[in-house]
Amino acid sequence: MILPAAIVLLFPFLFVVYVRRTKRFNAYPLPPGPRKLPIVENLFSIPKKGFVWLEYAEMCRKYGKFGVFSQHSDIIHLSALGNSIIVLNSAVVVSDLMEKRSSIYSSRPQSVMLGELMGWGKYLVFRPYDDGWKAQRKIVNRSFPPGDIGRFHPKLLSATHDLLRILIKTKDFKKDLQSWASVFILDIVYGIHAKETDSYLTTAVKAAESLALAATPGVFYVDQIPILKYVPEWFPGATFKRKAREWNNLRIKMTNMFDVTKEQIALGTSTPSLTSVALEQMDPSQSTIEQEELIKMTSAATYGGDPDSILIALQSFVALMLMHPEIQHKAHSELDKALGPGNLPSFSDEPSLPYITAIVWETLRLQPVAPLGIPHLVTRDDIYEGYFIPKGSIVIYNAWSIGHDEKVYPNPNQFNPSHFLDDKGKLNLSNKDPSGATFGFGRRICPGKHIVIASMFIVIASILTCYIIEPELDEHGKKVEPKVDWNPEPTLLNGPLPFKCRFIPRSKEIEESLRRLKSEF
Repeated sequence: MILPAAIVLLFPFLFVVYVRRTKRFNAYPLPPGPRKLPIVENLFSIPKKGFVWLEYAEMCRKYGKFGVFSQHSDIIHLSALGNSIIVLNSAVVVSDLMEKRSSIYSSRPQSVMLGELMGWGKYLVFRPYDDGWKAQRKIVNRSFPPGDIGRFHPKLLSATHDLLRILIKTKDFKKDLQSWASVFILDIVYGIHAKETDSYLTTAVKAAESLALAATPGVFYVDQIPILKYVPEWFPGATFKRKAREWNNLRIKMTNMFDVTKEQIALGTSTPSLTSVALEQMDPSQSTIEQEELIKMTSAATYGGDPDSILIALQSFVALMLMHPEIQHKAHSELDKALGPGNLPSFSDEPSLPYITAIVWETLRLQPVAPLGIPHLVTRDDIYEGYFIPKGSIVIYNAWSIGHDEKVYPNPNQFNPSHFLDDKGKLNLSNKDPSGATFGFGRRICPGKHIVIASMFIVIASILTCYIIEPELDEHGKKVEPKVDWNPEPTLLNGPLPFKCRFIPRSKEIEESLRRLKSEF
């Protein structure tokens, strides 16, 4: 096995690191956490199986009694082979550190697998907090300004109508939804239209999947033992090297999709997309090559996370509707009252559909797409509530714990859109907006947040306007008791396992509306 052999070879170095770290922590205690073993510390305590966010939440309950917080700790510490890991388990602590002290909590830890071997280290989402990151972030902010996403509304509506036509005849809901989400994001990011996507879709889907796996903390030992990156591919146990090579090739192909947009602009056939807008906004006084390279990386990184985020969020929504027909019924009532028979929703209807918006937020709260977010890095020593947080610590926020805080969300394990409604049924996000746990915090908040939220609203409103989501039928034509389980495999993302359901048009007027959609596109 590579791991034990590597530990033996690195023993002298690790021993020196261990001694120095022990001396360094004497002034203030580290946050509570599992007992640290000599040399390897908590290497074997770091969760590596599925649902790691639940294990971290349990650690906070288990070890909190030894800390300064009563009953449980909202901040815990683990370490492994010289790496310090801080886990934040409440909205208050996350706000105090990642938002109020964002100047030192906004960088990214070095990921050997993702950053070096797969080549994503200089791309927006995974890049350290430096000038290159600021330049890429500026590109997204200028292309997707929160107050000006209306230019993308036609794309969102067109894509939603495409999805409505797919659902009525779907045989594999997840596969069809995955293809739809990938095509939709290719259009938003690159302006690649549905009829042109066949040659790009496989690359895009596989690249996004590889990112989700490689970004999961603790999955690859090379991130804890960087020297393993020098192990040759043929060495027993070095399958991570072969995966990294294949995934690096996907990154390169994904990045080169930029050329499609550039060609469209030259031909005068481009439509608004992140890439086309960014190219139009280039500064003629600056290097064209350098600016284009930044746009390439920004676009690829933006695409890399968005399809899976939207796909998983919508899968979770459908699963929750399937298991909660009473919620569907309330949503149908609101839609019928606001829209009238046979009409499809538009963005102008959002103010009159608070229950639909509440379903969006409740889906993201109960089953967050990325329960542990993407790790941050603290860039200098810090003291918080009497605890020492060492420079270079990997900082993880537990979005699942934040969304399941029973002090904020009564009966947090229950799917209840009323968590986001006041007594009069109007939308109320005061002190309970789950967008931070879903889209990140501080300077690392997802810059495409507003487009993702807008797309979720219009898709969910449209599906519930047109369909009743019902269980599949058995061989006797009877409804099968719905049962949905969430994926137990270790991954950054949290989605349901494949399940079957039926999308039944709600009325003859709706069927006619769907037929009109088919003839219009």
